[in-house]
Amino acid sequence: MQKLIKTFISNCPEDTIQFAKDLSTTISYGSTIFMIGDLGSGKTTFTKGFAAGLGYSNEVQSPTYPILNEYSNSNNFIYHFDLYRLKSVSEFLEIGGIEYLSSQNGICIIEWPELIEGFDIDNKFKISFSVNDDISGRKIEVYK
Repeated sequence: MQKLIKTFISNCPEDTIQFAKDLSTTISYGSTIFMIGDLGSGKTTFTKGFAAGLGYSNEVQSPTYPILNEYSNSNNFIYHFDLYRLKSVSEFLEIGGIEYLSSQNGICIIEWPELIEGFDIDNKFKISFSVNDDISGRKIEVYK
């Protein structure tokens, strides 16, 4: 069971980007981030800020259609997955999923990770994005 380590209320995309930039300096390479949230809840916006915080200058885009976008910065990588369209674990394995998850010089950021939730992954974070009627904006919760 993962433990809640941080909660943030984002009132606009710029807030989400800055929060992600700040958080990026606390998550080491070799980590995996599961991102949970509805369509349009801020997952890709978060990834843009996270990549910028680590000095990646590439334009971060949603990996919905390619399933994986890879960003490199010197000898380090961000592997940004969207598993929404995958139908089985074997499809994840066929695209080299285990190798990406095992990379010590990469950070895997995975949108719609439910397909591989049962995997035993070291140094895994879960970030939950939700829109709450009691607050304006979005609530972002980080679990370790």
